[in-house]
Amino acid sequence: MSDSGNASPTPMARPVACQCSPSAGPAANSNGDAIIDRFGARLDHALAKRLPVRSVPLRNERPIVSFTFDDFPASAHEVGAGLLEACGVRGTYFTCTGLLGGINPLWTVAGPDAVIDLHARGHEIGLHTHSHRAVFNMTRGEFEADLAANRAALRRLIPGLTRETFAYPYGFAGYARKRQLSRLARASRSVLPGVNAGQLDPDFIKAVELIDCGLTVPALEQLLDEVVARQGWLVFLTHDIAPEPTKFGASPKLMNAALEGALRRQVDILPMREALDRIGVA
Repeated sequence: MSDSGNASPTPMARPVACQCSPSAGPAANSNGDAIIDRFGARLDHALAKRLPVRSVPLRNERPIVSFTFDDFPASAHEVGAGLLEACGVRGTYFTCTGLLGGINPLWTVAGPDAVIDLHARGHEIGLHTHSHRAVFNMTRGEFEADLAANRAALRRLIPGLTRETFAYPYGFAGYARKRQLSRLARASRSVLPGVNAGQLDPDFIKAVELIDCGLTVPALEQLLDEVVARQGWLVFLTHDIAPEPTKFGASPKLMNAALEGALRRQVDILPMREALDRIGVA
């Protein structure tokens, strides 16, 4: 699924998407619609995936890895942040403000105090909508209002928060909303797997799911070798961090394997905002 400009010079093993992963199979919006099963939705998502609004050459002088957490569960704060900090690095936490402090069958979502704490400890707080609706199911006005609510809620917790990055709920985009996001957010992360190298689509940044049910350690090692060989940017995404994670999360063992593998290869581990600085995205 990589663009030809980002094709790897040598074949690399890819993680196999778990069938229970958020990026595989249909997701449901608040109205219960099977959003990705509709032909129009698939086509719109394919256009967003294939057609860049902006294209930026990666100018980083060293390979980069970023760790990102979506939604984010309390364990991503309580466990994940500590694992990052033990290695002297920080991550990016994509925050759906309408879910803060909530409880669902999978996990307890971190509350407002966790957002404030993570920011104080040097982690990046990113946008993830207020409602957690798939963006292409919203009109232009609905999406702008939803993102404004997300931003306003975060700025009430962290006054002066600026230059935010965004992650697409469910990983699903639409070309019109992608164009809109290019003016509303500094950059946006997708769930399209792969290493970012050569030319970057800053409004649809590739990412690899760091999940025990879908990423083996050998595949992880090959991805780290690839980001070094291509002097690229590898973005990991996950949700909960627990010894027995959900099908959307990672164990501390897997997360440590990713951290230690990156450090062993002397790869820079940066929040997305700092990676974008290195790459040259304004």
